[in-house]
Amino acid sequence: MIQVTFCSKQLFEKKNEVDVSLRLPADAETMKRYLEVAGVRDMDDLLISDFRIHELYAWSCGEYQEWDKADLNELNYLAARLEELLEEEQDEMYDALLCMHHPKSAADMINLSYGFDKVSYDPSIRNEQELGEYLVKNNLFAVPEDMKSFVNYKKVGQIYLYTMNLSKDAGMMQVDENGCICDSHKEQERYGYYDGVNVPEEYMILTEEVFEDQAQQHIQS
Repeated sequence: MIQVTFCSKQLFEKKNEVDVSLRLPADAETMKRYLEVAGVRDMDDLLISDFRIHELYAWSCGEYQEWDKADLNELNYLAARLEELLEEEQDEMYDALLCMHHPKSAADMINLSYGFDKVSYDPSIRNEQELGEYLVKNNLFAVPEDMKSFVNYKKVGQIYLYTMNLSKDAGMMQVDENGCICDSHKEQERYGYYDGVNVPEEYMILTEEVFEDQAQQHIQS
């Protein structure tokens, strides 16, 4: 899901680095092997030179990548979430969420991967006209029965979108050529699943313990 490239900072400064490319998600044992190949000796010696997200999401997540702030544990967490969404066939809805929210960081993308019970998505509604028609025909926009044939569907769609996005309690809604998506989270709720700091333990692949184990192996050998 995510390809990350890194090397040893010390070796890089000596122009003798070994670049390694690791596919995430990965486990701590795999991480340890790749660190050894790259010659990375401790946390401060790690230099991430690049990471690339799967093509399914690369075009829709915007210019969020900030290489100097990239964190391997957080990227591993994100990669695991992306893999889960693909397995659960929720990747299309997630893609629409990315396009609407324009995430600025890996933490934003992780938060957007949760809370699908508060998200609705219809790829068949691609403009304000189709939205208005859907609302009226499903009685989601109040119009007297004898007036329905005279309704300006595009205007209904415009009014509904404007009202939804004006209300702080209604969340966000967007309609474009990719479909109609509505996220009913309030802003605090939407970014409250992950605090951007405390990565859950099961996704932690880069820790002091990894380097301690590596040092022990060198001593024994």
